[in-house]
Amino acid sequence: MNPNPIARQTPAEPRSEIARLTYRYECLRAPLHGFAEAGWITFGLLIAIRVFEAPDIWKAAIASAGFLGLLLNSLSLTVAGRTGWRTTSVVALYMACTGLCLLLSAAAVNLGMFLAAFLLAHIIFTQQPSHMIMVYSRNYAPRERGHRLSTVMLIAAGGGMAFSFVGGKVLDWRLGLWPAIIGIMGGACLLNALIVRMVPSEPMTRETAGNPFRNLSLMWQDKLFGFMLTAWMLLGFGNLMMIPLRVEYLANPQYGINASNETVALLTFILPSIVRMASTKVWGALFDRMHFIPWRLCVNFCFLASILLFFNTTSLVWLAVASALDGLGRGGGLIAWNLWVTKVAPPDKVSAYMSVHTAMTGLRGTVAPFVGFWLILHADPSLTSYFSATLILISFGMFVTIRRHPRFSDESLTG
Repeated sequence: MNPNPIARQTPAEPRSEIARLTYRYECLRAPLHGFAEAGWITFGLLIAIRVFEAPDIWKAAIASAGFLGLLLNSLSLTVAGRTGWRTTSVVALYMACTGLCLLLSAAAVNLGMFLAAFLLAHIIFTQQPSHMIMVYSRNYAPRERGHRLSTVMLIAAGGGMAFSFVGGKVLDWRLGLWPAIIGIMGGACLLNALIVRMVPSEPMTRETAGNPFRNLSLMWQDKLFGFMLTAWMLLGFGNLMMIPLRVEYLANPQYGINASNETVALLTFILPSIVRMASTKVWGALFDRMHFIPWRLCVNFCFLASILLFFNTTSLVWLAVASALDGLGRGGGLIAWNLWVTKVAPPDKVSAYMSVHTAMTGLRGTVAPFVGFWLILHADPSLTSYFSATLILISFGMFVTIRRHPRFSDESLTG
């Protein structure tokens, strides 16, 4: 795949023009990105359960495939760095391979063929973050990253919600049309590949990509980065372990709620998604203007309050408030997850830093849900929520201690 000369970033091209082109193409591909993101868990699990009657272990595999992909980010970044291709050409290859795997899974005639192609597609899809962070870091000025990325996320979320709604209606009407749903996801990824190639970017090098072992060593070589990863691990673990338990808490009669399917969907997906979309632009603007640590603490507080409230009430009104707080936290959390390394990493190392961050996300995302279900079997939801809240509070305190670190000075945010 040869670099597109029109989209190649050149030193003579002003940064404002590069930012404009990046933003235009990112907005164009955002709804297509949302189509794929909406389908990984929702439609993957529905098809595995209702079409192929998959056993529990394969349902868990569908839920964890994305996190496994994140664990492989450091390796894929290293391989990409040896190609000398433009960053967005590499991402385009990922998207094309994802699309082809999805089309193959749409043609599956048995569970094994469906899972092999579908899981591989999801793993490949999740190789993008550590590559795209380099594009955002170089193409957007620090004071505009949050604003521009939040808009792209908002468009992607809207596309994902629309696709989920229509796809669900189609499958309710005729389950046998599931190949069309997966085929649309595959087609969206192929079109996404064509668009992302047009985003200006520079060639990847071995120096910017590093290697997996050297990248992981950043956790102890850069003490601030390692400290923040530890705080993030506690926060993420405490939050991720409670996400699947929300459905369990609402739907299981033994916890005193026994909500309808419609209510479960409203409180666990629809309401949080609406609030997330409504708040994303606000969080993005604040990310560009606020000191990062107080901004991060505001996001943490939303998750903490949501978990404590949700699992300590049976009132639908308060459950709705807790769900809204979760959506509010997600609105900022997604921006933080995608951009926070730009606040601490040297400009030529943001991809290496991001690959470590995504690997740690993959690790906790794979383990945390199992821990959450184990705890709820041995303790009630309220005690489980207190354990989660304790992890988040420890993380909260760790972030407070680095509030005045010089790398978070105003000067460092304007470079």
